[in-house]
Amino acid sequence: MSLQELSTEDLVKEIQRRKSAEVGELRRQIDEHKKSIRDLEDRIRSRDGEAAPVRRARSTVTALPAGERAERVLTALEGAAGINVAEIAAKVGFEGISLKKTLDDLLSERKVARTGKARGTKYKLA
Repeated sequence: MSLQELSTEDLVKEIQRRKSAEVGELRRQIDEHKKSIRDLEDRIRSRDGEAAPVRRARSTVTALPAGERAERVLTALEGAAGINVAEIAAKVGFEGISLKKTLDDLLSERKVARTGKARGTKYKLA
């Protein structure tokens, strides 16, 4: 039976079946490629002596004492009209929970003022 002899509904079903088969084959090929890439990455890591990929924690805790952290933040804010957390982190050398806690402490002591919301939050000396 040729495609010319099929009804419109049968043609649509045949097209969908073929499309589904092609998509399934493409997905299978993608999965094979992903596995090959992971295997190559593992071989590269083992050759370089790495046991596993090292990921940096998003929220880091620093070993600096609270007083020194506060002094660094205050120094970073000197002369600034208002800077965000990322800019402060670049200047003070620590970030994450330690920086947030230090800023909160300085805000409660009213040494620092905060303006804005969310990503637009800026800090300056009070």
